[in-house]
Amino acid sequence: MLRLILKDLYTQKKIAYFSPLLLLLYFFSMGKNISGSNLIAIVIYSLSIAFIAYFMVTYTNFNTGESEKNQNRLILSLPVTRLSVINAKYIMISIWWLFSYTSYILIRIILMNVVDTSMTFNQLLDIKVLLLSLCFTYLLTSIFYPLHYKFGFRVASSIGIVSFFLMTNAVGKILSSNKANGVLSIIIDKPIISFSIIAISVTLVSYIFTVNIFTNKDF
Repeated sequence: MLRLILKDLYTQKKIAYFSPLLLLLYFFSMGKNISGSNLIAIVIYSLSIAFIAYFMVTYTNFNTGESEKNQNRLILSLPVTRLSVINAKYIMISIWWLFSYTSYILIRIILMNVVDTSMTFNQLLDIKVLLLSLCFTYLLTSIFYPLHYKFGFRVASSIGIVSFFLMTNAVGKILSSNKANGVLSIIIDKPIISFSIIAISVTLVSYIFTVNIFTNKDF
């Protein structure tokens, strides 16, 4: 398991480690108009972290169809089980998220000391941003992996990007709704608990589908 995790770290494209710098474009554009610790701001910060983490997850899986098959054949020729391969992939989601979250904090600290920003240090370490960004990362990646192992990288990454914008739009509409009731009101009132439950449920379903697909696939 550990070697599979290290393999993803070693084989990650070098350019992906610079992807958190994309957050600078956000901070100097729309981000500079967003401040405070209100729920909308927290969600936007969380989504920006999740997007970078999702980018890193997908980029470490970037392959053409034939090279992906060859890589999987090589991995499975080693003394590892197919289940352990998938387990390592889902554990790596947390590691790429941690890299994204840490980079986000470092970038914000640098900007706070270089330019005039409205965010305080307390807001920077908001536990809600930490938990929501992790939930959003797992939600996005849980859509990616079953599609990746079933249809390949191109289909999975394309649908994943569309899913990100759909998720962003849906969350925005939910939080800005003035007539929220039932489930929507629970999500607004208890966003951390609600999104945690959703993320755990979707991730479990995704994991089961991914294991089933990868276990029964011929390489």
